[in-house]
Amino acid sequence: MLNKLLALTALSAAAVTEAKISPEMKTNLENIQRDGIKADSSMGRHLISKARRVEEDAGNDMSYVADYSIKFMGCHHVTQWASDEEVEENGDQDEDEAMTTLNAANGRIRSKGLVRFRLCPSDSCSDHFSQGCSSNYGEYVVDMYQFLEVYVAWQMEAAAANCATYRNTCYSDCFESSNANCYSKCYAKYGVDASLCQNQDGGNDGGFDLETYIGCSEYDIQNADGEEIASYLGPYCASQGGEVRLGFFMDEYCSIASTYQAGYYTKMTGMEVPYTTSSLVSNNCISCQATADEQNAQQNQDYYNYDADGNQNYYVATAVSNMCGTLYMQTGKCESNMDSNVLPYPEEGACVYIDSVKALKNDGIIRSDQRASSRPASIAIGIFSAMAVLMGGYVVYLKGKISKSRVNLAGATTTLA
Repeated sequence: MLNKLLALTALSAAAVTEAKISPEMKTNLENIQRDGIKADSSMGRHLISKARRVEEDAGNDMSYVADYSIKFMGCHHVTQWASDEEVEENGDQDEDEAMTTLNAANGRIRSKGLVRFRLCPSDSCSDHFSQGCSSNYGEYVVDMYQFLEVYVAWQMEAAAANCATYRNTCYSDCFESSNANCYSKCYAKYGVDASLCQNQDGGNDGGFDLETYIGCSEYDIQNADGEEIASYLGPYCASQGGEVRLGFFMDEYCSIASTYQAGYYTKMTGMEVPYTTSSLVSNNCISCQATADEQNAQQNQDYYNYDADGNQNYYVATAVSNMCGTLYMQTGKCESNMDSNVLPYPEEGACVYIDSVKALKNDGIIRSDQRASSRPASIAIGIFSAMAVLMGGYVVYLKGKISKSRVNLAGATTTLA
């Protein structure tokens, strides 16, 4: 970095000498060209300080994220035009593209699931406020499958200790039980979600592997005659995009809803399918500060900068949770409302896209005739409409009074003495 600055200085010297400069400035420029800039000089220390700040920014210091919390804002299905390559590869998608599907009714239409969330300051993030916070926040959008993959892994890691605590108890209670929901009910009795409990063999204690179905996988269902029904289980946006639930679909891309949903499966088997009546994703604020185990794993990650005197100052950054760190790197960002003292150079490249996603219809299409409603404008229109009605009534009243006055004047007689 310093060598580049020296080269730029040398190139600039010839142009500067053409301008009117003092003899002293000219001498100094010639000395810089000949001897360079000493690192221990005032100018050298200043240049080194600036160079180090650039390097630090390039290193993606995300330590400030530890003071924020994730607030789920909703999910969306975006309908897009599919490329020739996507049409040709329809049916051969890899696992990482499981949330990108082609509509069976039109092979050129692609549906993609997205999740939108905010980063709110942890000290002002509210579980009971749908927006989480009203100031100093960033808005982000990410592929639904990527979000669920990271989110569910975090949930399973957080639940691991509780799962281990009650594993033997539930195994003893349910080993010889004929109740299909025995494990789920046993874990639930202790406040644990069985679908998040993975045993030592890699299977699931509750008989349901949640990680398998966040990307759409085949799920066995039989009809009343005992015949297999082609059915797939995967995530979708429910409650007008306010929840992410699991549902049954007819195709391997989970794009065409099945007529046989969770209620039918429960009726036939007596087993409840997790997250078909409740959301996979919590609406509560989730802290981005790393757990004790994560902090120990990240203890070697420190940062440094240089002060005005060229001294190197090290500091240990607050550790960011793996979930927040991973999601932050994968998202489209709109950080216009972030505190400038915390984030001097916010990313705003996805602001227009996020605004467009908010305006999506249920079919995932943005229409040009959509208009965002404005509460202040609606109130103003209501007030002016009411005033117009009142003014009209007052005009009718005055007109009636004037008419009566004219009748009285016409009927009056006056005698002059």
